[in-house]
Amino acid sequence: MSKTKKDRVYSPKGVMKELKAVEWPGFKTLCKTSGIVVVFTLLFGAYFFICEVAASGLLNLIIKA
Repeated sequence: MSKTKKDRVYSPKGVMKELKAVEWPGFKTLCKTSGIVVVFTLLFGAYFFICEVAASGLLNLIIKA
């Protein structure tokens, strides 16, 4: 029988054991992946800004016509 959410018990000892088992990234990997996240966030922001400007211009053309 599988455990449901009600059956799960999180003890501090179990949490600490799990945290020690986690393989944490090194500083170089952390900087690299954080840089990738920042770049993609800026790219998506620029994309949505361009879409917003284009949609606004299109709506202004439709309204004035």
